Amino acid sequence: MAVYFNRGLGFPLYYVGIIFTLLAAVSMLFSLVGGILSDIMGRKITLILGSSFGSVIFALLAYLTYGAFNPLITALAFILSSISGSLVFPASSAMVSDLTSTGDRSMAYSIYRVVTNLGWAIGPITGSYLSLLGMQWIFVFLSCASIVQLGIILAFVRESSTLPVSGTGARKGSIRADRSLSKDILLFSFATFFIILVASQFSVTLPVYANTYAGVKEWQIGYIYAVNGVVVVLGQIPMSMITRKMRDTTVMMFGMFFYSLGYALIGLSTTLLQIMFIMVIITTGENFTTPGMTTVVSKIAPKGKTGFYMGFNSMMNSTGRALGPSMGSAILYLESARLQVAWVMISSFGIIAIAVMLVFRKMYEPNGTSPE
Repeated sequence: MAVYFNRGLGFPLYYVGIIFTLLAAVSMLFSLVGGILSDIMGRKITLILGSSFGSVIFALLAYLTYGAFNPLITALAFILSSISGSLVFPASSAMVSDLTSTGDRSMAYSIYRVVTNLGWAIGPITGSYLSLLGMQWIFVFLSCASIVQLGIILAFVRESSTLPVSGTGARKGSIRADRSLSKDILLFSFATFFIILVASQFSVTLPVYANTYAGVKEWQIGYIYAVNGVVVVLGQIPMSMITRKMRDTTVMMFGMFFYSLGYALIGLSTTLLQIMFIMVIITTGENFTTPGMTTVVSKIAPKGKTGFYMGFNSMMNSTGRALGPSMGSAILYLESARLQVAWVMISSFGIIAIAVMLVFRKMYEPNGTSPE
């Protein structure tokens, strides 16, 4: 989509960054809404709302891209499409927490990621070939996928927030019982915000760099994302088994390091194969980091507020996704004569994330036991 807006619709690169910033800003707002709704109305109804909206908005985007309407209207509909996932993901993450004990939660989130990334591996390649037929077919495909998702939820998913599960993950006496947020979730989310600044280059800066500076053709970009999905599918569960006895924060800091290393190396890559290899490094960072985010949040969330805490962390991460594309695009533009320097500057946010995580760990894990 970044390349489509830039090359197909004629938006300058910086404007593309703004579009994805607004996309993430809408996601930021509705992530919090989705988390609160999942606590108040239930996980299942929130999943139904998100899936239903996705089927409608993607069908609208198919119509807009087919009819070559005003590019600004297409961009607006694309920005609003983030509402669907923003409602679905906090509710689904909270549902995993509802259905698992504290000890099993990290592995459960790893399994959840593996199944999700089967779609992530198949989706980009499918989209690449569908784009050769016309961009509208990508959105037809997405709308149909949302309808299938909705059908599965209606037929097979039970409401989980009312089911009794041992091990809520709440730390007695350490978190207030009102609707305010505890200091630990604020500090932890501050750390994840910085790593998302780096990770968000995935959606705009990386594909534009690959297409503009590394000579990767538009239809080949899907292979880069497919590598990401394959590495998650093959590597996530073995990695979770290896690291299951380590602290969640330690594992996450390993991930932040690999994220930073991978994006720092992007500036040295000049071919599709080089970028695909570096994507293995970046995805290794993702495998270390992402399950830990939801696991830690589920452990520090008090009973009855899991969705709210998931939504808040998702909102902070969406803030990183909102700022990341614009910041990355601006850095790449200003340092276009020194691309290696530009990517090192972008990757430095991951080092800040490690520093904040160390503070979180020192303040809330003095004995290495909270959260485990």
